[in-house]
Amino acid sequence: MESLDRKYENFKKCYEALGKSINTQNELEAISLSNPSVQNLFDTVNAGVIKHFELAYETGWKFLKEYLLIIYNREILSPKAVFRACEELQLFPQNILNELITLADARNETTHIYSKILAQEVCNSITKHYEVFGKILETVKMPLV
Repeated sequence: MESLDRKYENFKKCYEALGKSINTQNELEAISLSNPSVQNLFDTVNAGVIKHFELAYETGWKFLKEYLLIIYNREILSPKAVFRACEELQLFPQNILNELITLADARNETTHIYSKILAQEVCNSITKHYEVFGKILETVKMPLV
């Protein structure tokens, strides 16, 4: 159970770091529109948002993987299979499960970002994904009693 608690805490920390990055991005976006010299800083913050998203995704699915192993005795190896198992066990509402699959696809896109336009599109969708991470944390609270 200690491993599960640690994975939960890691996921929660990554979720919180992503939230801070999104807030900074939102603050800078307003400034960069009126001040082109801030654009490089904005691009750097976008890269940070994407990296925090990747970390939150990785720690999130690995937490769920460990949760399924310890609580349901189900050993699952891949993220989408973990999300499908959550669906079978009805751990989350259907809309969250649909978002988890979309989230996995978005995560895969982040590894192939070579253009500034695609990076901005991914950043724009990350806010919605951030909310899904929050729903996971709300639904599966740790420590289990």
